Amino acid sequence: PATLAAGSYSATVRITASGATGNPASVSVTLVVHAPQPTVNITSVANGASFQAGFASATWVSVFGTNLSQTTRTWQDSDFVNGLLPTSLSGVSVTINGLAAYVEYISPTQVNVLAPDDAMVGAVQLQVTTAQGKSNSLTAQKQQCAPAFFWMAGGTYVASQHADYTYVGKPGLIAGLTTLPAKPGEMILLYGTGFGPTNPPLPSAQLVTTPAHLANPVQVTIGGVPAPVAYAGLVEAGLYQFNVTVPSVPGGDAAVVAQIGGVQTQTGVSITIQQ
Repeated sequence: PATLAAGSYSATVRITASGATGNPASVSVTLVVHAPQPTVNITSVANGASFQAGFASATWVSVFGTNLSQTTRTWQDSDFVNGLLPTSLSGVSVTINGLAAYVEYISPTQVNVLAPDDAMVGAVQLQVTTAQGKSNSLTAQKQQCAPAFFWMAGGTYVASQHADYTYVGKPGLIAGLTTLPAKPGEMILLYGTGFGPTNPPLPSAQLVTTPAHLANPVQVTIGGVPAPVAYAGLVEAGLYQFNVTVPSVPGGDAAVVAQIGGVQTQTGVSITIQQ
């Protein structure tokens, strides 16, 4: 049936048996050809903020591939039961090192999940399961910390806000949003993922109702100059916030780098400064 379209095909078979009565006999037969089921296939896995390799527990992870879902949607209030994050959306689930991840977004080509708590570091296996079956098992690298800043405007500018929650950026950076440069001496808010455990510990499975400070110290530089950190901690599931004071640096785009546990955030991201 390789050349036949999906459907039902009917025919009559004539059977002749030597010496038998009722020769020949006509028998009706039906051949049903089913459409091939789509193959669920993972092609790559990346940190959900930097889109580079490497993630840690409580890190947003983006899974890319084909036929990862038959629908597109994000989680909604009804998906949270007893304050717990969903491990499945519309029948789509993901495991990392055999443990259920928390599914935030599904589409045919991308699934976003929060990595579960797991002491394992090194090579781990990641797999997607849908109503159409299981995907291939892809090897990904899990780290103790995998810090990365979320970004806006094409991956160049760090997702950041002023104290009044308006966005940091050159005027007109994003259509429909008010964006203004940061000024030296001003406190701004930076956002990232993958910065590791908090104190007190917050289980990845639960909604964050009370922010928690990072368990380990973090250093932030803007334009190569240390930026004093007034607060560093988890404020939402997988989302870390840093309240930092902009140091005295020249106007223009200034590179932003954070370091924790000897690991740095991605290079090539910045904020706009205006003297």
